[in-house]
Amino acid sequence: MHFLYSIGLFAFAGIIVPLIIHLWNVKQGKTIKIGSIALLGESSSASSKSFKINDWLLFVLRCLLLVLLAFLLAQPYLKKIVSGRTKNGWILVEKKNFPRVFKTHRKTIDSLLKKGYEIHDFNVGFKPLSLKDTTLNGPKQVSTLSYTALFSAANQFIPPAAKVYFFADHRLNRFGNELPAVNYKLSWVPLKQSDTLSNWIATYAGKKYEAKSNPSNTSYQVLNSSDEGPIRVAIHENPGTTDSKYLIAALKAIKSFTKRKIIINAAAEKASIGFWISDNPVSADFRSSIAPDGTLFQYEKGKLVAAPSFINLDGRQIKLSKRIESDQQADKIWTDGFGNAILTKNKTNKLNIFHFYSRFNPQWNELVWNGLFVKALMPIVIQDKNSNDFGIEDHPADQRVVSQNGSIEQNKTEIAAKTIKNKPLGNLFWVAAFLIFTTERILSFRKKPNYVKS
Repeated sequence: MHFLYSIGLFAFAGIIVPLIIHLWNVKQGKTIKIGSIALLGESSSASSKSFKINDWLLFVLRCLLLVLLAFLLAQPYLKKIVSGRTKNGWILVEKKNFPRVFKTHRKTIDSLLKKGYEIHDFNVGFKPLSLKDTTLNGPKQVSTLSYTALFSAANQFIPPAAKVYFFADHRLNRFGNELPAVNYKLSWVPLKQSDTLSNWIATYAGKKYEAKSNPSNTSYQVLNSSDEGPIRVAIHENPGTTDSKYLIAALKAIKSFTKRKIIINAAAEKASIGFWISDNPVSADFRSSIAPDGTLFQYEKGKLVAAPSFINLDGRQIKLSKRIESDQQADKIWTDGFGNAILTKNKTNKLNIFHFYSRFNPQWNELVWNGLFVKALMPIVIQDKNSNDFGIEDHPADQRVVSQNGSIEQNKTEIAAKTIKNKPLGNLFWVAAFLIFTTERILSFRKKPNYVKS
């Protein structure tokens, strides 16, 4: 037995009260009536005292009441260890796929049902399914949630450490950015998927791309060969710094993907976009070198904040070690884990200005080492007004699948925490205290003289 507030046990000291009452028992003297007192002399008056406990039962009951009161103040509870193994496991399958899954995995599902497994729809609410659902031809509800979100939500429905069989394909576009940690034992039974090839047309930055996708990869090929004007980029960097090498590598990757011509530091014509990679204020000459309605990307200078966090970018979290404190109210493009601005945008003097409160430096963040660096810079460099989700978005026809080696980890810490439950004992002690108090009152009333009762 454990106690939530052990200090309440000091109430045990109250036992001294009934002890004093029962030991300090003063007996009143008896008055004897006689006919004559002539021959009697004066005698000293004395009272009779006894230091003996005359009624042990009342004494014990009153002590027990105080003991129970002390326990109630301390709020006792028992730690109950719940077995991580549950009798009934789960079978997860999307309702729209259930007929096909049951047809191809009937033996497996039948054996699991005999063991007490329950079938649930892999969708919001995880509603139970029965074998009757294999013959239904009604409207099929399509889930728009990713596997990642549903796996995380299932933690609230599936008993901890329960065995779960999940029947689904490994289609990449059904996953979020990161695999979740789950509190149950997940066994993934992949559905057979033919090596099909699908294609669709995607548009980005004024160009049309033909996307071709198979289970191993998705590639894009430019369809319209019309040559847009080159993107001229101006870069200013302080001597002794090497941030520009990461920027130039990203620009080359953008050039390779979009098939756009990118010219860096061409002095002949004004730049479409200028990168001011310096702690010093942007010079007037550099600002004037950018064409009207162009873009200026500049390092911000201010109070250095060395607070470990991360950059929220495209649903991912990129490690952030240092940042510059922001005091501007411009539109936030990137933020850290606390909502502080990492990249903001505003427009002044016919320039689209991006204010960067970090650096293209691994000592400040891990952005330059992440594949999202190129994807994040693309809408800044290309300046496509109709771009969505940093360029090429996910498509339902995407055939790519997750690697079979990829696994969803079991959250062992969470399981350990959920297999120990505290069972409060307060109600039992209240019942015992009520019964003892009732008994003590009945006995105490019977011991009183008749004139007190009346």
